[in-house]
Amino acid sequence: MANPQRVLPLFLLGIVAWGLVSFWEPSEPAAPPADAPLLDAFYAVPVESAETHLLRRGETLSGVLSRASITGGELANLLLALREHKSPRELREGIEVTVRRWLRDGAPRAIEVRLNADSTVRLVSRPDGWSSDVVVTPTTVDTVYASGRIEEGQSLYTSIVRDERLDLPPAERYALVAELAEIYAYKLDFAHDIQPGDTYRLVYEREARPDGSARRRRILVAEMVNNGVLFSAIHFDPRGEGGGYYDREGRSLRTAFRRYPVEYVRVTSSFAWNRYHPVLGVYRAHLGTDFGAPHGTRVMSTGDGTVAFAGRKGGYGNVVEIRHPGGYTTLYAHLSRFAAGIRPGKTVQQGEVIGYVGATGLATGPHLHYELRKGGQPLDARKVKLPGAPPIPDHLMGEFRSLMGERIALLDRIPVPGPRLAEADPAGSTPVGGES
Repeated sequence: MANPQRVLPLFLLGIVAWGLVSFWEPSEPAAPPADAPLLDAFYAVPVESAETHLLRRGETLSGVLSRASITGGELANLLLALREHKSPRELREGIEVTVRRWLRDGAPRAIEVRLNADSTVRLVSRPDGWSSDVVVTPTTVDTVYASGRIEEGQSLYTSIVRDERLDLPPAERYALVAELAEIYAYKLDFAHDIQPGDTYRLVYEREARPDGSARRRRILVAEMVNNGVLFSAIHFDPRGEGGGYYDREGRSLRTAFRRYPVEYVRVTSSFAWNRYHPVLGVYRAHLGTDFGAPHGTRVMSTGDGTVAFAGRKGGYGNVVEIRHPGGYTTLYAHLSRFAAGIRPGKTVQQGEVIGYVGATGLATGPHLHYELRKGGQPLDARKVKLPGAPPIPDHLMGEFRSLMGERIALLDRIPVPGPRLAEADPAGSTPVGGES
């Protein structure tokens, strides 16, 4: 045991020293942080280099890695590790392959194979061979707001896509316009109906990646004011099966038929009982609508139905005819080819691709000739009033009205006309995992 006569003086000395430190103040205050000396910046030498290769048309992953000087047994072991997550034979043109090397000796340290925007297979070199795992791109769920007015000389497309104040990547703006066009396809012709002074407001959710792009998006509510008439679109999905868009009275924005069978249409010839035929050089009835589109553009069925004919038909060239409920039929002519599986008796859904634009038959260039008939009588598809899709059932109207109130409240946060907004909702931003 320690001698008490030695410990006690040391203890008392410590007490005195602590008291002096506690009450002593330096004669000159310490330098403020702004005037404190700074260390010179130093450069950290990187330990690795990185090179990215693209998988070329007809090339294999082995070919890409051979270009990166990875061959022999090392290549075989690497491909074996990759197969735990993805077969090398399933990789497609354009996939990025990043090779990371140690600077000290140039040996490969890691390989990253980017399968898609959300998933990357990462292979790491270890003493016992290559290991692999899937790195998933993190995303956050944002609520995004946008609004604007169509100015002179603009379309809805140019108003959104060319507006640099809308804080979204260009690809995201294109996708936003395409989704709006799909929602309003049965009510508005974005190519012809939109005019200066029209306004739009919308709120949508998206799963945003760190680079600003979105993996998935869904418009929650939108409003278009066209020539003074309000067109509302409220997303409602009571069964969790995708749902649809409805106006404020619960009526579906869909009709039994899409307005047009191709996207971003350009009408080159309208329905007419007497029209000059550019090939035959005579006046005759043109009982359909012609849409100008590049060769190979997708052609979609305008309604649910059954294929009645798919083949060659005189001056129409390659034709698909579809029989629909209620005595309606549609015809799609001058196709370059048919979509896979399109044959008589096949059931098709509204919006399903049935063929591709061409110039077969009596055609001066690539375009689609489209006809709509009821009971065999031709109808002008651009003017006729078509039957609507079912409205929201009465037993779901209470749920719909409650949701509509919430969605309209979101819209009311956006002034129209006003600044274009694209802001993450702080209350609604939630980190989520990606998908393989």
